[in-house]
Amino acid sequence: MKIKTEELDYYKQQSKNEFAFREMLKTIKPDLYVLFDILDKTKVNPLVVWKIIRALNNIAIGNGYGTISIEIQKSQVLFIRGEESDRVNEPILVIKDE
Repeated sequence: MKIKTEELDYYKQQSKNEFAFREMLKTIKPDLYVLFDILDKTKVNPLVVWKIIRALNNIAIGNGYGTISIEIQKSQVLFIRGEESDRVNEPILVIKDE
């Protein structure tokens, strides 16, 4: 099967555009570039990471205490649960001295 010259030009241009985007991101927002690069190299689903970030934010804008649990089965993320918690730091039993 012969590949058309136009298709080769498309892939070359796509590669150039991606390189330019990466360089621009690296310069303007290095922190986002690092995240982008990690996601690209690891192939972790960005939607999963987004849901985790959202759960972190929900706890942060709440009272600031909580737990995030991620349930995974056969390489499939089933649930991301962000649970806000109340900080109590008190003993279970209250025993008065007699």
